[in-house]
Amino acid sequence: MKIKLHFIWWVISLCTALPASAQQGHAKDSTAAVQFHVGITYLSQFTYGGRRDSASMAYLMPSLTITSKPGFFLSAIPYLHEHGHQPWEGWSLTPGYVWRMSDHFSTVFSYTQYWVDTAHASLLASLQAIGDVNLMFHTKHIEAQLENSYVWERQQDHDWLQHVQITFPISLMHQPQIMWKPSLAVDAGTQTFYKTYYTHAIKQSALLGLPIGQITQKQQKAVKTYQLLSFEVQLPFTCSYAHWQASVTPYFILPMNTPGFTKNESNPFFFFTAQIMYHF
Repeated sequence: MKIKLHFIWWVISLCTALPASAQQGHAKDSTAAVQFHVGITYLSQFTYGGRRDSASMAYLMPSLTITSKPGFFLSAIPYLHEHGHQPWEGWSLTPGYVWRMSDHFSTVFSYTQYWVDTAHASLLASLQAIGDVNLMFHTKHIEAQLENSYVWERQQDHDWLQHVQITFPISLMHQPQIMWKPSLAVDAGTQTFYKTYYTHAIKQSALLGLPIGQITQKQQKAVKTYQLLSFEVQLPFTCSYAHWQASVTPYFILPMNTPGFTKNESNPFFFFTAQIMYHF
């Protein structure tokens, strides 16, 4: 299984697809040809398609994102942790383009390349690249997205993942702007199971070539299937003031169709992200 970085689309939608909401009251910023966004994100645990990583550990991820008025963007994210003597795990680079089809519809195209070889989190270490196409619909009272991801593994494997999400923005305060955006989401995609079966063979004498008994051999076969992976509830709180923006997002995950190696794989779990960004 590979990692699913839930925070990355929050960064992209903030900096590109919906810049007006992040820059209210700063008309000169919204018309700039190029904008810069720096921030840092705390991620309490890695997940991918409703699967949590076996190495339950938190990461700090500074980020630098450059956006342009035509819709192109570039985002760089290093991965840091507090375990061991070397906190640096690697980094990723995401170029992309936002196609604003109308006032309410946008499509985000992106490709993320990972340079992570020594990650303590096995999901992060397995990543090589992710290609994404994200269809977004947004109004004042409802937002929806359909994210299609193609994931390349370092083990020459690949996966498809679809993420469907509906969000209900609620304004709690206008100055500073405080938003609560409860969301419901469903993940589906491919995952690999290993089926175990047994074969029987006749054991022959090395000298006479005659059968002298039967041996049983254990075999395993990899089977890739497309399945429902999880249901999710997200409860992000966002505060925007001038060029600053901060957010805290709790996630509640109910895994579905888990491989079943351990009982904990099927149990609901919780993680969260906390982020602060500055736009200039």
